[in-house]
Amino acid sequence: MPGYDGHLDRKQFRGAFPRWGRLIGQLQQVSSPKFPVDRAKRQLVVGDFLCQLNRDGDAWKNTGSNPLPAYAETWSGTTDSESGIDPVYAMARTANDLDVYNDAVGHLPDDEYLARVRESVLAVAPMRQNPLDGGEGLGGLVRYTTRNVEVAGRGHAVFTIDVQPVDDSRGPLGLRRDGDAFTIEVDVKMPTMIQRSSESERARRSIVGVQLPGLKPITPLLRPVADLAADKMAALALQPGVGDGIAAPRFKDIADLYYIARTCPVDGDKLRKALAENWHWREAGRSGPPHPYRFYGQAPARDDETEILWDQGFRQLRARIPQLQDYPEFKEMTETIGTFLDGAADPSNGVWDPAVGQWRPSVRSEVASTIDRALAPESRTTTPQQPMVPMQRHLFVFDVDHTLSKHDTLDTLAELAGRLPEVQAAQTGDYETSIRAKIAVLRGVDESLVRQVADGVELSEGAEQLIRELKAAGHEVAIASGGFDAVVGPLAERLGVERYAAGKLGIEDGVLTGEVSGLVDGPGKVTAIRRWNEELGIPPERTIAIGDGSNDVDMFEAVGFAAGYQPGTAAAAASHTILRDMGQLNRVVHLPPPDRLTTPTTSRRGASERTA
Repeated sequence: MPGYDGHLDRKQFRGAFPRWGRLIGQLQQVSSPKFPVDRAKRQLVVGDFLCQLNRDGDAWKNTGSNPLPAYAETWSGTTDSESGIDPVYAMARTANDLDVYNDAVGHLPDDEYLARVRESVLAVAPMRQNPLDGGEGLGGLVRYTTRNVEVAGRGHAVFTIDVQPVDDSRGPLGLRRDGDAFTIEVDVKMPTMIQRSSESERARRSIVGVQLPGLKPITPLLRPVADLAADKMAALALQPGVGDGIAAPRFKDIADLYYIARTCPVDGDKLRKALAENWHWREAGRSGPPHPYRFYGQAPARDDETEILWDQGFRQLRARIPQLQDYPEFKEMTETIGTFLDGAADPSNGVWDPAVGQWRPSVRSEVASTIDRALAPESRTTTPQQPMVPMQRHLFVFDVDHTLSKHDTLDTLAELAGRLPEVQAAQTGDYETSIRAKIAVLRGVDESLVRQVADGVELSEGAEQLIRELKAAGHEVAIASGGFDAVVGPLAERLGVERYAAGKLGIEDGVLTGEVSGLVDGPGKVTAIRRWNEELGIPPERTIAIGDGSNDVDMFEAVGFAAGYQPGTAAAAASHTILRDMGQLNRVVHLPPPDRLTTPTTSRRGASERTA
């Protein structure tokens, strides 16, 4: 489900905060110099406004510096012990306005795109003279009105939104102001100006730093952190006048890049791709970071540069922003940023580890290379090696429909129920909406048909033998399915698989309710895999995913090796290899560990080529 569906339990929220003053009082209790009340209230309103825009789905993506804490794992630096706010939020540079773009209408020409986003924003915050006539926000505590819309060249449109706290205790006719109004800016970027070198990322944590009664985590889709980092790198490295909006020193981007390097794991392959495709870099005729990395104008200046006093400029910025006062000196920050950015140019680097401030060598490419060798035709005639020892075991994760199972189990259920045409007609472009619409068609179907489907799953050729051999060799096996527990659970038991992730099919009084909860979409599969990685002590690099569809792309990109089983176009593009039958994987049952895991002095290998 979208990360912001029903972000407020209105009854609980308004029960705790019947008036604006009560909410401000609560914010004062958890505030600190690094996370003051004004920042807390603006962040809360910005999150609510994004939810209003996204009430029908995930079309509006969050970008810019505001959602940086939502990418972060943890902050391990100096913190304010008196604050009740997680340091991840407190230590991020203050950036309270809302930067967004709309993917759903991103294919339109710029003028049509602006007209559509204007319509959407004004539906939430209409242009009214009386602020009490604005759109409702925060469960009725505020009203939103648009004061001004400014189209800033070809790059974006900025909406100035007035936020008026109100007292609605006497009903709509007795509505009155309940505190001073304040403004936020909604900066809508043009999709043509937003680089997206990989799929959007679901927020790891809420974009709102305070926890309040009735407020649920707001976890929208975010622009990929690698793309965001590439933009900020370009802003710091390109000479003034090159690219759009880089006409002056960007001291704030030093803080943001340092924050990313201290808190966010970043995939090296994605960052290298983001740099290669970044339009700022292309416009400057570059394809990656300067080697070694240096800020434009950082002393001593070259003959073609203008001297810029970066150290002095950043000190002035830090003096004005409380949380930056705990950041290190300029020299130490540039060393951290330089390690992060210089290392991005090295294809042997895998994932940036913010906890230690270093790149981890890419085991993924070596695991992929090892499996490629095992899958090579000549390996059919070689003598099988001994099973891997426990410390070298791998995790194999299988999709179900059209992977472990020859058929789509939901279609099979619909056919048994005599409702296949109606279910197929419910297909839409959005995965979650489509599944929910299909399940709704099956409301009232007897659960005995579900058991019949579960008992009759026809396995793909060789699948059962493969799993049996993987387990015998000491590997771990799991199932991650976009299907349902009532089918996947019995299938897992039949195959002797202990771990599986699937949605929960609603069944009451022996019939289907037409509802489903806990759907496992693409990001949901990644979440399940990460949980299993931690439980089993097997890193993502030694995880192999097998699937066929677009819902498997996220997990393909999150593991050491991706095997597309008779895949569709999207899965094929994300696969390291294409499987015609499960029997091909039998040759990797006894695969040797990657060279680097056994011979530290062995030179690193390049990433394996993907099969078309």
